[in-house]
Amino acid sequence: MTTTFPKKIFIISFSIGILSIASALIAQSFLPPQVPLYYGLPVGEEQLSSSLNLVVPGGVSLLILIVNFILIKFTKEDFLKKVLAVIALIASLFAIITTFKIIFLVGSF
Repeated sequence: MTTTFPKKIFIISFSIGILSIASALIAQSFLPPQVPLYYGLPVGEEQLSSSLNLVVPGGVSLLILIVNFILIKFTKEDFLKKVLAVIALIASLFAIITTFKIIFLVGSF
């Protein structure tokens, strides 16, 4: 693999993160005022959040991407660079899957 591998993965991860945020913002007109976002909490009111908070998974994935990008700048190990890039991609994929599942679960299309 070439040294551009992490760069390509970061571009893909960034695009997925932006798509996740944009999807959450575009879907606002189809969503109820509150959506179930915090599945780790007990069933009920604790799981509900404002529908605008659907941008949180995409924002967190972009934050992970930025931190990993900074860490890559300070490391010389190619393997570690690739691992950090793949972690950023996985975080972005989880964010968009979470956002889309919630949108299709509660959205009224």
